[in-house]
Parts: sequence; C-alpha cells; structure tokens
Amino acid sequence: MASYRAVNGVLLSLEHFFKNRLPSELKNGPVNARIELLGSADITTPLTGNVLGIYLHRVAIDPHGRSRFFPPQGANKNAAPVAELPVNLHILLIASAVNATIEANLIAWAMIAIANEAQFDVSHLSEFDEGWSERENISVTPEDLTSDEFFRLWGRFGMHFTNSVPYVARTLRLRLNEPPSEGPAVISRIFPAGIAEI
Repeated sequence: MASYRAVNGVLLSLEHFFKNRLPSELKNGPVNARIELLGSADITTPLTGNVLGIYLHRVAIDPHGRSRFFPPQGANKNAAPVAELPVNLHILLIASAVNATIEANLIAWAMIAIANEAQFDVSHLSEFDEGWSERENISVTPEDLTSDEFFRLWGRFGMHFTNSVPYVARTLRLRLNEPPSEGPAVISRIFPAGIAEI
C-alpha cells in the first residue's frame, strides 16, 4: 500500500513507460517528439513542438472501494485489516504537433502502447514509491466521456482544443494512519481488609 507520493508516482511511471517505448522515427529527427508531464499551468498555454502530454485532470475516490479493508501482508497475518483510501486518476493524453500527420501518429502510437500493456505492477511503480506491494497493480483504460463533458473539460483550460484521449488509472490504494490502539477497560478491585487493631 502506497503513500501520498503514489499519485505522482503513477504519472512518472506513465511518462517513463512512454519514453522507453517511443519509436525512433518519432523520437529522432526530423520529428524530435518528446513525452511530457503537464501541470495545470502548462495546460493553459499552447504547447510548442511535437509533444505527447500526460495531464492529470481529476483525482476521485473509487466508489467501489470506499469502505474496503485489505488483510495485512507478510509475517503478521493476524493483525487487524489495514484502512486505505482508494483513488482513481483521470488522465488526458494530449498530442500536439507542428502538423496533422505527426499529431495523429503520436496519439495513435500512445493508444496502441497503452492497449498492449494496460497493467502497471510493482516493477513499474516501486521506483517512485517503495510502499507498493507485489499484489498491487494499476490498470490504465480508456474513459468514457460524452462530447459535452469532453468539450466542457477543454473549455475550462482556456485554450484551443488539442487532440486528446481520456484515460482512467484504477485503483491506487493509499495508506491511511492506523487507528489508535485501545487497551482493556480499567477495572477497580476492592479487597476486604477489616478494621485495623490499635
């Protein structure tokens, strides 16, 4: 189970995933495409050059795992279940390029790369947060947004629409603080002593 750093860790893992697989015809000249994590400040200004951007536009609590507890792992299997905060990451893959051909090639390649390897496990994630366990994995799948939802999302950015595809990464199990331990109730005991003799 991971710490708060896991959210950024998933984004860094996704960036690393794309950088390692970017084909030479897109990575090298004359295209010179780059993979880039985008923040909210980046998304409000036009992107320059040929770029595949990864933008986290929403973090949501997983409705199906909200009250879920997982059994402990390791040697102490008799311990109490561990509380967690399960979250999903809503991501846009954004392709921006100097011409339509490069833009289409970038977004199509990224979609194929994710479809071929949609599961991220501890081998991808532990580099960025050591709290991941071998049982945990993250699935990155396309997200269904209506046209209205999609264009409203872009409307909030204050910039022109750019070729993009929504994805959701499910489910990060963020570690919560352990509940305080409580000892047994205090019990008063009275021992009969009689009357002291003088």
